[in-house]
Amino acid sequence: MSTSETKRPEQSVLLDVPEGQRPQRQEETKSSARFSSPRPFREWQPDQGQLLPQYAREVLGEGHLACFFVELVKVLDFSPILGAYTKECGQPPYHPVMMTLLLMYAYARGITSSREIERRCETDIAFRYLTGGEQPDHDTVCAFRVRHLEAFRALFVDTLRVARQAGLEKVGHLSVDGTKMKANASKHKAMSYGRMDEAMKKLDEQVGRLLAEAEALDAQEDERHGKGRRGDELPEEMKNPKKRAERLREAARQVEAEKKVALAVEKEKRRERIGQAKQELEEQARKKAEAEGKSPEEAKPAKKAQYNFTDPESRIMPKGGAFQQSYNAQVAVDADTQLVVAQEVGQSSSDARQLAPMVEQVEANTGLVPEELSADAGYLCQEDIEKVEQKGVECFVAGGRDKHGEEAPPAPRGRPPAGLSFKERMKRKLMKRKLLTKRGRKAYARRKVTAEPVIGQVKNTVLPRFSLRGLDKVRGEFSLACAVHNLKKMWKQGWALPGLAEQAA
Repeated sequence: MSTSETKRPEQSVLLDVPEGQRPQRQEETKSSARFSSPRPFREWQPDQGQLLPQYAREVLGEGHLACFFVELVKVLDFSPILGAYTKECGQPPYHPVMMTLLLMYAYARGITSSREIERRCETDIAFRYLTGGEQPDHDTVCAFRVRHLEAFRALFVDTLRVARQAGLEKVGHLSVDGTKMKANASKHKAMSYGRMDEAMKKLDEQVGRLLAEAEALDAQEDERHGKGRRGDELPEEMKNPKKRAERLREAARQVEAEKKVALAVEKEKRRERIGQAKQELEEQARKKAEAEGKSPEEAKPAKKAQYNFTDPESRIMPKGGAFQQSYNAQVAVDADTQLVVAQEVGQSSSDARQLAPMVEQVEANTGLVPEELSADAGYLCQEDIEKVEQKGVECFVAGGRDKHGEEAPPAPRGRPPAGLSFKERMKRKLMKRKLLTKRGRKAYARRKVTAEPVIGQVKNTVLPRFSLRGLDKVRGEFSLACAVHNLKKMWKQGWALPGLAEQAA
């Protein structure tokens, strides 16, 4: 047969037939019958081959958040992270800058699970673009995050340097607030100091009972089979089915004795952990008494002092009418830009004594001193307010909540007498009256649209709860979350990153 007479493939033959007269395959007929409708739809073929752009950045678009994070390589200082790699040994690791951007973008999407990050590196085009096609596993992601926690704190401060170069010229109004963030631990794994002695005594009784029962079973086996024999040997007489059944029952009793011993060992380990927790609480109470100048006799933990065996450094804190294992996260937010300019994580459920450290951290991070400050009644502390006012910052701090049925103070008229002490101002309710003025209401109202929304954005879109355990680790993770929040704010508000505009021109 000649080449011209060679039969063309079936697909080519179908293309020569007018589209309305093309025969439908059996699969196409079934599909059409399943989705039959009088209204025409666009053609849908998931398995149809497509010609995609060669570069993933073209698919995402220049305005995508992943593209913004890649551009940060040109403006952020990654030297604290790169400086951790000094020795050349073993296989080359993943590029630290790539791993940092991967973590930052994952947190920006509200993804903190290392296993979920690993899955996204396989299926999400934005993650694949950030990693350059690399697919680090979850162990690598988790180890990198824990290794560079201190560097993440420096990275947070560096985002404020970038913000200053991009246009943050002053901090006019600073709003300070705190929030209870759930720890990576359950409150059901906690025990109070008052219950520890009782729990240890109960475990002692259980361990003694289990060992006595196991010893009694062993004695019965020794009496039946002789000392030094296991009892599971098969002599000639054990070929008898009746005797074999008796021997199996004896073996079962031996297994039960071994289980009792194992359970006793487990309970003994638990008793030791409770004893260690008791010693740690007593040591904390001793250090606290020394700092307050109290006698050693007074250095005793309160009976309700809690110790969590999963994350000992977390604390049970009130939250929304309930209690949960948490840390207390503090943020100081600039009202004009909603950037977090200072942040910290502590163990105390109270916000007292946090105001002055936040203002000092703002000054250290940005070199700027705020003009005015707002905070709720939890921050009312004479020493802190006096320190802040000495810096020239005008404070609008709530003087406490009005009691039920108490009438509000009259609207203030004229200026308060000069030279009043803090106690005199509080006694005359001048702090509360200050917030009732037109200017005071306006300034204090900014707190509700500054710190509170930012806390909600961080907790709902970046870090819903801590993934790590221990105070130092959660501080590093919260620094990473606040750095990501600041960068997202710059991206959404269209800030021109320093140095990029000149390169584009």
